[in-house]
Amino acid sequence: MLDKLANKFRRIISSNQVYLAEIDGLRFMSLLWVTLFHIKGYFLAKSNITFADDPDSYFFLNCFFSNGDRAVQLFFAISGFILCVPFANHYLNGTKKINLKPYYLRRVTRLEPPYFIVMICIFLAQLVLHVHTFDVLFPSLLASLIYSHNLIFHTTPLVTVVAWTLEIEIQYYIIAPLMFRILKLSRIIRRLLLVGLIALFVVLQHMYPPAFLSLYGMIQHFLIGILIADFYVSGFATDFFAKKQVALLGAGLFLALFLIPDRETFGATERLLYELFFPFLLALFFYTVLKNDIVKKVFSYKFVPIIGGMCYTTYLIHYTVISMMGALTTKIKITDYYVPNLLFQVAILLTLIMMVASVFFLYVERPFMSKKWVEKLMKK
Repeated sequence: MLDKLANKFRRIISSNQVYLAEIDGLRFMSLLWVTLFHIKGYFLAKSNITFADDPDSYFFLNCFFSNGDRAVQLFFAISGFILCVPFANHYLNGTKKINLKPYYLRRVTRLEPPYFIVMICIFLAQLVLHVHTFDVLFPSLLASLIYSHNLIFHTTPLVTVVAWTLEIEIQYYIIAPLMFRILKLSRIIRRLLLVGLIALFVVLQHMYPPAFLSLYGMIQHFLIGILIADFYVSGFATDFFAKKQVALLGAGLFLALFLIPDRETFGATERLLYELFFPFLLALFFYTVLKNDIVKKVFSYKFVPIIGGMCYTTYLIHYTVISMMGALTTKIKITDYYVPNLLFQVAILLTLIMMVASVFFLYVERPFMSKKWVEKLMKK
């Protein structure tokens, strides 16, 4: 029975598409991490509880929650990798050339319908709950629907703040095939060029900070995804990463991603070094998940990739559920202490997010995963 239920929520993939469950496992990790980040932030901002203890005294717990914004960088690296792999197979292994028309058409038919539906539902819910007036919210909705809110208003979207990342994803999708042509170069040249471009963009962002959120400010994470795709398709260091003891390296990298202090605590020089170092730390962890069987099994375990496969819908709606339901849940006091109250918020809000996301995924997103959804709709 559980298997049948799980199958209802599995992502639909094309017959010629290679499914990597560990990638959905990484999506699950990113999704959970960013959700915990937003739950903690909302709870501390809205709760009126005067705690008997000091919330800042819980170092490891706070690191785990507060560094959740790094999940966005991992999401970008995953996108860079996933989109690049078919092109890398063509350029490096001589497989069939990628036809760009189906590539762009697939982006539109797969992503746009559920995005439009979810954004309009959130828009209507905010109007009903009087979060914003129509005159304020409608222009923001229109700008978000054409993925231009950051560009037009230079602020994060009002309908749901997390939509800013999708605007950057779209910018990457458009120019990605051009970026992938770097894989036509010789192995040493393309890898040195990718590493050099990552470092160059980090330095440029410090010298000339982006005026608003755009691909320019995040491109190094997509480039990391391209570099990982190069290593993955080429079989770089496969024997080394397959060793059992490398699983310990994966565990250490996992902890490092959480425990490295927030960049805002650094001075200018230290922050630059952090920005230069972190994408490669992320890449090493990512590649360990792909190539080490023990780590791969952890990220492919049962429900983990299933929930990870629902990340698009869940990511879109999670902040709305937190802000709407959190207005009620943050009024509930469990004890006078910080941790029990925080964990209560996590438990109840994660449950609500998964309930709402499951409905939206099953009836809104999943049908559009099929390449033949237009044909099926016309037949109906």
